[in-house]
Amino acid sequence: MMPWAREAVDQAERVLIESVMDSGWTWEQLGAFYGERSKQAMQQHYKRRGGQRSWPASRRQEPDPSDVESVRRAITGLLLNFRATDEALTRTMADASWNERDPEKEARRLLSWTERLNDSMDGLNDFINNRISQVPRVDRPLVLGERNEVHPDHLEIERGIADDVRAELDRVLERLQEHRDTVDGTIDELRRRRAELG
Repeated sequence: MMPWAREAVDQAERVLIESVMDSGWTWEQLGAFYGERSKQAMQQHYKRRGGQRSWPASRRQEPDPSDVESVRRAITGLLLNFRATDEALTRTMADASWNERDPEKEARRLLSWTERLNDSMDGLNDFINNRISQVPRVDRPLVLGERNEVHPDHLEIERGIADDVRAELDRVLERLQEHRDTVDGTIDELRRRRAELG
């Protein structure tokens, strides 16, 4: 993403996080809306966006249901807007970049398995870190319930967002399969090179 756009998105997210924390939430409660992130992961996420504030450890235990819904809508809206902005800018920049590239030079570049693998890994890294928000990141069974919450033996997923989680899981699986295809193709290529050496 272009630096000025990333800075604007980071500022919007930073203000949202500070507003939520000022209202009495804990890092763990906020992390549940970011894909079951831990306290430490959320604090790092906030600092990476330029956040410098801190909040006392003693907070209220359970936020009001109306607060939960408001925060969920705000975070979901922010992440969806970020994704839409990022994808639009990425497409625009990719088109501009492609128009400036020499097609023959690009074709030669992609003859290299390292270039193809790096392109795939960079794309996967961007996808995982910037384009998904609803897929739980903890390896526990998913159980539909009334809210998003981590339990010792399972993850509770709010019924109202189950369809969104399913759709995002499908997107993640599709993207991982694309990367796997690239890796498998690279392995096949290197095995052929090895066999050619006898």
